[in-house]
Amino acid sequence: MTSVFKKNKKLLILIVVLISAAVVYIFNPYKLEYIGHQPKVWAHRVNSLDKLNYTQKFYSGVELDVVFDSITNTFDVNHPPALSVGLNLDTYFSEITNKEVKLWLDFKNLSEDNAQKSAEVVDRLAKKHGLKNENILIESTEIHNLQIFKSKGFKTSFYLPQLVALANETTLVPTIDSIKQLLVKYPTSGISSNVNAYEVVNKYFKNETKYLWHTYKPYSRHQIKNYRDFRKYVSDATVEAVLIQVALPVGNR
Repeated sequence: MTSVFKKNKKLLILIVVLISAAVVYIFNPYKLEYIGHQPKVWAHRVNSLDKLNYTQKFYSGVELDVVFDSITNTFDVNHPPALSVGLNLDTYFSEITNKEVKLWLDFKNLSEDNAQKSAEVVDRLAKKHGLKNENILIESTEIHNLQIFKSKGFKTSFYLPQLVALANETTLVPTIDSIKQLLVKYPTSGISSNVNAYEVVNKYFKNETKYLWHTYKPYSRHQIKNYRDFRKYVSDATVEAVLIQVALPVGNR
């Protein structure tokens, strides 16, 4: 009985140690796969002040979703269809204590009608809160409307259409060609895409600066594969930033 008890005790201790190690790994902002490339690792969907106050301490950049209201000329920090919590970009910028943090603004409703005014608002807020325009990336599917932001010194990224759904070269190549034509006509700082399209993007846009999002959970039965894939993305010299899902018990917006 004593021998069995000792074995069970050792097994229990081992389980506790493994669980503790897993918890530490999940919440650790300095994971093994980030080694050597930490400045490229940015936090994804930081749409609350709680999350901002945490992530700006540990990550070189944060991504947030914004919607412009042309009536009030303000930005709502929110990812539709989630309900707004009334957090505006002015308040958000005021909470940034690390003035060197990079900001990736996923502009959800950029249009020809609001491009000029929205660019003026971001420019004014950046100056008001001591933020550098060159540290702010404006991302949108509306590539032609990004030019006004570029003229004000912001970085810009063309949010690429879904490419992995195009199953063969016959359907893929025409889309790639149209994207290349747009990039020639409306130059941007880079292009952005989910990592699930990385192989396609890297093949057809090998020399373009890339902004990627890798939003797999920080724990998975595919952890080894995710680790290897992440190292491949983050090691690519043309990849400027990779968004990751931050494990955080508060501010999960």
